[in-house]
This record gives sequence, C-alpha cells and structure tokens, in this order.
Amino acid sequence: MQVFKFGGASVKNAEAVRNVAHIIQNFGTPTHLVVVVSAMGKTTNALEKLLNTYFAKADWQTELQNIQQYHFEISEQLFPEKHLIFTALDYLFLQLKETLLHKTQPEKYDESYDQVICFGEIIATHIVSQFLQEQGIENEWIDIRNFIKTDTTWREGKVDFAWTEQLLKREILPILQEKIVVTQGFLGGTLGNKTTTLGREGSDYTASILAYSLEAQKVTIWKDVPGILNADPKKVPNTQLYETLSYTEAAEMTFYGANVIHPKTIKPLANKNIPLYVRSFLEPHKAGTCIDGITSPQNTPTIIFKPNQVLLKFAIKDLAFITEENLSKILHTFTQTNAKIHLLQSSAVSLWIATDFQEHKVIKIIDFLSEEFAISQTRNVQLLTILYYNEKMLQSILPKFELILEQKTQQTYRAVIAEFSA
Repeated sequence: MQVFKFGGASVKNAEAVRNVAHIIQNFGTPTHLVVVVSAMGKTTNALEKLLNTYFAKADWQTELQNIQQYHFEISEQLFPEKHLIFTALDYLFLQLKETLLHKTQPEKYDESYDQVICFGEIIATHIVSQFLQEQGIENEWIDIRNFIKTDTTWREGKVDFAWTEQLLKREILPILQEKIVVTQGFLGGTLGNKTTTLGREGSDYTASILAYSLEAQKVTIWKDVPGILNADPKKVPNTQLYETLSYTEAAEMTFYGANVIHPKTIKPLANKNIPLYVRSFLEPHKAGTCIDGITSPQNTPTIIFKPNQVLLKFAIKDLAFITEENLSKILHTFTQTNAKIHLLQSSAVSLWIATDFQEHKVIKIIDFLSEEFAISQTRNVQLLTILYYNEKMLQSILPKFELILEQKTQQTYRAVIAEFSA
C-alpha cells in the first residue's frame, strides 16, 4: 500500500490534472493507493483573500466569483457538457457562500479561517476524483475530516493519532482492497464535526498521517522540482539534488524553513520507518530524493530562505536585566497565541524573536506584553539559514542583503536579513 500526494501546482489547470491521471496510471496501482490532493493552484490564497475581504465589508462577491470561474473553466476543459461535476460544483460554491455568511465571525478569525479555507481541497478532490473515473481509474472520494481527528487548535490542529488510526484502518482499508482512494490534504475534523486545518502547506503531513495509520510501504510527494535541492533554484544558482537524506537531516531542514516538505511530515514516517520519496510531476520517470532511516554523511551546504518574517525586540521599561521570569512570560505569550519562534537572541537588557508575520498574532503579542516591555518590530525581513556553511558562501550571499542580526555555530549560520531599500 502506498500514498501519493499532489500539491496545488500539480493540479493548477486542466493539463496538470490530466498529468496527475497519467502518473497514477503509470506509476501507481489500481488498488492499495491513497491519493492526497491539495487545493488547485493558488486557491488557498484566494480563499484567504475572500475571507479577509468579507470581514473588511468590501467586494467579496467578486472574489468568490473569481474562484468559482477558475474551477469551472478547468472543469469545462476536462468534462463533457452536463457532467455531474458541474452540479456538484454549484452545490459546493453555494455551501461556501453559506459558510461565509453564517458561520464566520471576525472575533473568531482562526476558527472562521478553517471553515472557509477547506473548500479549496474539497472542490479540488471532487474534480480530480471525477476525472480519474472518466479515465477508467476506479476510485472512491472520501472526506478526510471524518477520519483525521484533531483538537480545536484552529489553523494547526493537533492530531489524535490513536483515534485517527483506528478510524482509517476500519473504514479505508476495505475500500483499498478494490480501488484507490482520493482525499484531501491539509484538513482534519473535531469531535464536534468542525473543520480544522493542519498548518499551511499541511497536505504533506496528511500523506504522512495516512501512511502511518495504514502502515504504507512508501509515500511519494509529487512536486514541480526534481527532488530536494540544497537551495531554492530561484534564489541560488547551481543547486544540487540530494539523492538520499536521513529522517534527521530532512527534519532539520524543514525545521529551519525549507519548504519542500511540511515540518511535521517526517516524524510519523520515521516512527514506522516508512520511506518518503520527493519526485517531479514534470519528469515522473526520474527517481528524485529518498528520505529514510539510513544515515549518510552530508557536507553539501543547505541554504534556506524563510520569507515573511517579523523581528520583535523586547526590552524591560525600567532598563532592568532580562531574567528567566521575563523570558518565561514572553515565551508563554507566544504559546498562547500559537505563534512560532524561529530565532531567539538575547542581551542583558533586550530579547529578539523572529516569527512569522501574521498581523493578528503580532497585535495580540504586543497587547499582552506592552505594559511590561517596550516592544519594537522590524517588518519585511526574512530568515536565512545555512547548514554546513563556509566563509566563501557567506561572502557570496550576504552582500546582497541588509544584515540585521546573526548567529553562528560551527556548522550552522543564521541571520535575519532584509532587501536593501530602493
């Protein structure tokens, strides 16, 4: 049994969906295969914009119409006129509109986010499932929210693995004896049947949860890159492909912000020693990168840019030293707001923390702590991490940026950087 995961780029248009069907026919199996699909193209971003526009009381109807038109245009290129998919899409977009109007509240932004954003995956999987059926690939569409069970940590649901495994084995394994299963990435469900999401780009994690629960032989993530590279080829020339990585190496790369796979993907697979393959949907015949439990020495520098960060500086108002008690209070606030700390540095009187720039979370952090601390923020920064760095490499990268803060160990270089202003 194996799991295939296809991200947004792999289903961004009609030709891409046809390619997914080609890959399943030529590299998959007619049974014992779970296909995990993300929202099409940039639909998640579009749904975020829709929600924000609705809360801002602006022209949300146009945003909704654009999303609807995008999916209908793809479907019109894939299906004959009057196919059942068009009735299904009409119903799903009506549900989306009803959810927006009656099940969202600005003061419950994260919960509202999950109830709206899930439609990207739901709609995409209906289209893919129906197209596979048209191509003679027998499959069953399932709603993953009924199987991956989480708590109510909105936008980053914590998975109940024992319950999830029980549900998946009981309900999904019998289906896989006869056909493949098509389902959504990124989504989970609570005990009260509300939708949760597993963190941005969380479809990889979904594939990992399914593989863990169903004891798959392997997982393949199909992407628009030939495998895992040592840097983003859009930012760094002459990148190198890793043919193999250990679970530990891959986990470290994702921790620092490498966006090839979701950070939580590795642990469930490592726990059951399930190999993960990252392959190109553009060149599916190529082997890509294999991540497994075999450790091999790596000394190729890995360069990771993590964009959209904000650097927060905390100082005690009466110029007292930063103490363990102060640090504990700040860290507790980050936990309360579910904000991630990607870099932390302290001096005698100040503390700096780099975190993802999510404005509503930053506002909460400042509100909670501004009475005791003087807080400043530097926006529009990114976090640079280089594993196995050398001075020559630093000299080739750093002059292109404004250096705000840096940390060095023997093997790891980290810095908060910004583009030079014009």
